[in-house]
Amino acid sequence: MTVTMRRPTSSPPRRRRRVRLAPRTSWVVSGALVTVLVSLLLVEAYANSEFTPDHVRETGDQGTVPAEIISGGPVIDTTGGQARSYRMPPRTIALTFDDGPDPVWTPRILDVLRRHGAKATFFVVGSQVARHPDLVARITAEGHELGVHTFSHPDATVLPGWQRRLEYTQTQMAIMNAAGVRTNLLRFPYSSRADAVDDEAWAAIQQAGRLGYLTAVNDTDSQDWARPGVDAIMRNMTPPDGQGAVVLMHDAGGDRAQTVAALDRFIPAMLGRGYDFVTVGHGVNATRDETDEDGVAAVPANRPVSEATRWRSGSVVTAVQVADLFIATLRVLFVVVGLLMLARTLLLLVLAPRLAWRRRRGYWGPPVTEPVSIIVPAYNEQAGIVASVRSLAHGDHRGIEVVVVDDGSTDGTADLVEALGLRNVRVIRKPNGGKPSALNTGIAHASHEIIVMVDGDTVFERDSVRRLVQPFADPSVGAVAGNVKVANRRGPLGWWQHIEYVIGFNLDRRLYETLGCMPTVPGAIGAFRRRVLLTAGGMSDDTLAEDTDITMAVLRAGWRVVYEKRARAWTEAPASLTQLWRQRYRWSYGTMQAMWKHRRAALDNGPSGRFGRLGLPMLALFGVALPLLGPVLDVMALYGLFFLGATETAVAWLLMLAVQAVTALVAFRLDRERLLPLLALPLQQFAYRQLMYLVLLRSMITALTGARLRWRKLKRAGDPPTGRSGDVVGGTVVNAGVMNGTVMNGSVVDGSVVDGSVMDERQVQPEATGRSAGPVGAGAGRDRWFDTLRALALTRVIVYHMWGYAWLSFAFPAMGVMFALGGSLMARSLDRTSVQAVNGRLRRLLPALWMLGAVLVPLMVWQGWSDRPAWPGLLTWLVPIAQPAGSAWAQDVTGVLWYLVTYLWLVLLSPVLLGLYRRWPLPTVLLPLAAVVLLQTTSPPLSGNVHSVVVDLATFGACWLVGFAHRDGALHRVPLPALILVATVCLGIGAAWTMTNPAGGFDLNDIPPAQAFYSLGFVLLLLRARPPMAWLARARPLDQLVTWLNSRALTIYLWHNAAIAVCFVVGDRLDAWRLGRAGYLAVALLLLFVVVLLVGWVEDVSARRRPRLVGWPTRTPAATTHAIRASVPATARQVRASIWT
Repeated sequence: MTVTMRRPTSSPPRRRRRVRLAPRTSWVVSGALVTVLVSLLLVEAYANSEFTPDHVRETGDQGTVPAEIISGGPVIDTTGGQARSYRMPPRTIALTFDDGPDPVWTPRILDVLRRHGAKATFFVVGSQVARHPDLVARITAEGHELGVHTFSHPDATVLPGWQRRLEYTQTQMAIMNAAGVRTNLLRFPYSSRADAVDDEAWAAIQQAGRLGYLTAVNDTDSQDWARPGVDAIMRNMTPPDGQGAVVLMHDAGGDRAQTVAALDRFIPAMLGRGYDFVTVGHGVNATRDETDEDGVAAVPANRPVSEATRWRSGSVVTAVQVADLFIATLRVLFVVVGLLMLARTLLLLVLAPRLAWRRRRGYWGPPVTEPVSIIVPAYNEQAGIVASVRSLAHGDHRGIEVVVVDDGSTDGTADLVEALGLRNVRVIRKPNGGKPSALNTGIAHASHEIIVMVDGDTVFERDSVRRLVQPFADPSVGAVAGNVKVANRRGPLGWWQHIEYVIGFNLDRRLYETLGCMPTVPGAIGAFRRRVLLTAGGMSDDTLAEDTDITMAVLRAGWRVVYEKRARAWTEAPASLTQLWRQRYRWSYGTMQAMWKHRRAALDNGPSGRFGRLGLPMLALFGVALPLLGPVLDVMALYGLFFLGATETAVAWLLMLAVQAVTALVAFRLDRERLLPLLALPLQQFAYRQLMYLVLLRSMITALTGARLRWRKLKRAGDPPTGRSGDVVGGTVVNAGVMNGTVMNGSVVDGSVVDGSVMDERQVQPEATGRSAGPVGAGAGRDRWFDTLRALALTRVIVYHMWGYAWLSFAFPAMGVMFALGGSLMARSLDRTSVQAVNGRLRRLLPALWMLGAVLVPLMVWQGWSDRPAWPGLLTWLVPIAQPAGSAWAQDVTGVLWYLVTYLWLVLLSPVLLGLYRRWPLPTVLLPLAAVVLLQTTSPPLSGNVHSVVVDLATFGACWLVGFAHRDGALHRVPLPALILVATVCLGIGAAWTMTNPAGGFDLNDIPPAQAFYSLGFVLLLLRARPPMAWLARARPLDQLVTWLNSRALTIYLWHNAAIAVCFVVGDRLDAWRLGRAGYLAVALLLLFVVVLLVGWVEDVSARRRPRLVGWPTRTPAATTHAIRASVPATARQVRASIWT
């Protein structure tokens, strides 16, 4: 039966609610908030850079250091381009204190100095000055001198010039703000005596002189950092009899009780021997007065600055103080979150099993046999409505009436339901008004007292309705929540949502029912008494979470809301991150709206007051506050791993994970679920949970900014695709970029993942001859020749790194091939738009690197990364414009990252390179070859990472540009004999250069010019070749393997060396040596496969396709289908077609 509803024309127009629109406000606020938080963390990390006071820097070469500096005094003056040094006058001691100020030890040292009337120089750390400005002011007020000791205490000699200058400037600003003075004295952390100044230190000293600083080292080192005892410290401090000295001591960095005691004895002892105690500046000025005759200006001590300058310098101090306050707040929140999580866990572990045990002992009462009306609101539910309605209509409960309310669907949803011809199903058509409106319409047309509400994509089990309504045997029950299960559990995203449904939703419902305050009866499966709904006013459109809104109203009316786990419904969860984001965003925001709507329940009496004073606080604590503050755990864990104790942080994180694992085990056992999906729980903590944090944060910001969300329909897997116009004609999508089952700009061809590597994109359509397609007139599809080359390159790389056979670099120069393929595909992308092409490549390159960094960087820290750079040096793990920093322990793993660095630069330069190539083809291709020869035969003014990047670009740039030639068809227009001749010449040059290499060895990877020429010749032949690929199509397992290797190419490349490094340890335990080298290779491949299972899905996400755990193609790739068809003569295809027609 069909009922069509129309809006009466005579009804007065509904008053439109005033809507405040802020479509981008929440994003802007979220971005600003995240930026501020990250900035504060970075400031705190910078200000808290760990240092080791006992670090002794080894002296390097001293070829550039003037002899008079090495043999001179401890104060070095390079201002004005000069190179002079000064000693303290005879019987003059300049006490210097490094690393302060410290709130405990600096005041005690100042007390000792004041008691004995001695002056000293304090070389202060800028971050400590910002924290303790009062101590710095006291130092200057008591007549002592200040000097710069950098801001974060790094080894300044290994820093780039700009960073050294930044360290000095920030410290100077902190000093000016705290004490109102500035200084021109500087001491490098970890510096020693003048005779230890090497070339690196001399370059830093010269730069300091250009900035106006005098550099102070020392004559005697107290070595108080080692706490050798008071007597030993005094011996170390004492200069040779009668000589002056600059004495090095510390007023921070640990327990300085021995320092204070030694100082209290040393000063009177040396005063008794006729020594004077002065500041460094005073001692230098005295020396200058004695030795200089040219009127050199005296060294100014603490020079006062204006109040305006002092005020402007306060930004550094404020930043550090705010960052300190932020971290202190995070520590408090960390404790709060920990207590909330512990309380929730205890409540769940105690109350949820107790409820399950009670349910096993008793029952609700006699069987409920009353008829039931099932309301199904539907809007464009073509994909799942048929299965849903059939499962409902064929339930084993007697007297089922299904009311499908079509809310203005445009995809024929109502027609599909009517075509089923089920007698107990009614269809009501109405204009579009939203889900609450559709539910209210269904309630009005329902025939029975018990009403079940179901989403249009939900499938019931046969006994679900009967079990769902059974609790109504208890007259106090007003609503029943069923057990929602995720149907589409394939892939990491499906597993993570399944875990969330079992742990986060179903287990919570057990807890809330026990406490009498269950906040939500899910829209996918819920039952109500009709009179309860009518008393509550029906379904309201005041919030986006109408199910939460009505449940709260039912509780406030004094009815019980219970959970029936045996009533199970299967729903399709979002299959993409975009859809998941939209769904959870709406849920979170709608829940907050419902809580705000019912906030006055806390002031009511009776059942409403009980819910307001118990249910709302519980929901606010465990449903909003705990998830909203949850990132504190991750932020503190990440921060602690790098800047606090790595071991302690990791142990705390593992304990938290263990608590969650126990909770998960309890939840899965209560739901009688298999435990296999829990293998994805650790990854869920690193990826999925962070996404939910962002969703909740944005929902909160949306609520605070007053924006309103519209209803968003979830895109179902079975929904027909929509084009730009949104029209579907005869099952064919119009203008949607989908042709013959092949996604033009997507990543799935006929259901198979075909593009996961960063070097790949839509490739050319195989021709009807069964050969690999040429570059001209390329259409949609795959080039299986390219896919095969990439698979071979990956295989060669793994074998080469496994056994190191040098001849493999001649047999198949894999890296040159991969760069040539990348160049061809990049040129194809640039045919569209440059910005989109570059962004697309970066989007697919960086996430896989980030995943590697998220695992490897903490492991390197854990293993003891002694030469770990400051945090700016770690930014190359985010954007690899240079080789990402790594420790010696992980050098085998990080060694392969040069490829990503080179690839990134070639992608960024491609728009320019393509323009140059199209204007001057041959010179552009020859330019990298000339560059690599020049770099190898001369001594360019390049060093370090810059030199490495330039050499790699020059080595493989020609291969990349030949990829351009392949794409443009220029390579195929060159006569074949000429091309073979050129390739042979290039191969010969590469081989000859290898043979004449003065360093010896026959590995192309160690000889850039030979690699460049040989790889160029090799790829010229490979890209010109167009072999038939029908043989691959007929070898189905091999064809699938090639497809899989391409879909996980970047993951395999990044992680294969890690697998190789571990395989020998694991192989020895498995006695793999019995099988020889093949045994270890098998172990390495197995380990690599496990890694691909764990992190390969990142390539799916970065390619904007559905994440899959294995990624193995389950359907024949489109290119394979074309190749098979191309290998069969047309007449044979016609005969086959006639058989089926």
